[in-house]
Amino acid sequence: MKYIIDMIDDMRENIQNAEDYTLLAMLLKEDSSGNLQNVGEKRITSFYINDNTKELHLGFLEEDATTKTLLESVNSLDMSAMMYEVMVKISDKHPLMQVIGFGEDHDTKQYTFFVMA
Repeated sequence: MKYIIDMIDDMRENIQNAEDYTLLAMLLKEDSSGNLQNVGEKRITSFYINDNTKELHLGFLEEDATTKTLLESVNSLDMSAMMYEVMVKISDKHPLMQVIGFGEDHDTKQYTFFVMA
């Protein structure tokens, strides 16, 4: 499980808070050997803060979310919100999924949120 503060730290360390990265969700599944395999990717286009459940929800509404808009939003939160959990909503048919890690691809300027299937 990852929190907003973890995401902010990771973006600062690994992409130096670059504002032009697109956001990507990568669905991982463990194979019979115990290795994680990519079973799907989807571009994250929206996010919102749910104060009731203390979560940051990443989703796929027709918006244009980037690292710039995400960082602007979370950097304006009060300190207690830094411990909100980061979640991904793959589709309406799936429950919210906990983010288990982050990654980046500097060549394609993508910042990735990893979730388990």
